[in-house]
Amino acid sequence: MELDPKKGLYRAIYLTVSLCLFSLLIQEAAPINWLGFGSLLIAGYWMGVIQVFHPKAVFDAPLWRLKKSKIWVFFLSVLIVMAVAIYSRWEDGLSAIPLGIGSFVIIAVCIGFVEELVFRGFIQGAAGYWDAKWAIIISAFSHAGYKACLFILPEQLIYNTPLELFFYTAFAGVLFGYSRYLSGSLWPCIAAHCIFDFWVYMEQPSAPWWVW
Repeated sequence: MELDPKKGLYRAIYLTVSLCLFSLLIQEAAPINWLGFGSLLIAGYWMGVIQVFHPKAVFDAPLWRLKKSKIWVFFLSVLIVMAVAIYSRWEDGLSAIPLGIGSFVIIAVCIGFVEELVFRGFIQGAAGYWDAKWAIIISAFSHAGYKACLFILPEQLIYNTPLELFFYTAFAGVLFGYSRYLSGSLWPCIAAHCIFDFWVYMEQPSAPWWVW
């Protein structure tokens, strides 16, 4: 097994670039969007490489347990993200408490789970071999870049500009990444992200156009 910790950083960056290219190109018409799907396949390759050479990044057993002494990280993460979710609904003109349950909400929760697996798992975990604290920032900016690129080609406006979305997602990413760092577990960031998506998208009847 290789010992150079910088290779974890490089692979996290390669995975980030692949994911951002996917999100940037996937909304375009064929054949440009084919390049987007190709980038997604490349991202899958880099996740495989990370799993082989950095096995503690994602599927290390301690990451899937939560120590009793760290349970406060779990509840604090959930509390903060609930406040952010309520604010997000209010900013979007929705009621603070969802008024119903739509069919998309289960998919939204699954998306939150997968995003944490990718960004706080593979990317933060691989970069953490180089530097655990800088890995928080790297994973946050990786996630933010991925989200913002979805709205650039062609430029799309939802409730925020791509730049605003970048900074909001980066802020959330730092919160999620720090919860992994403090707890030594993926559960606080997974739970917080899934709860956020559940609360924000609870009434959504179908997937928004930008969901991939």
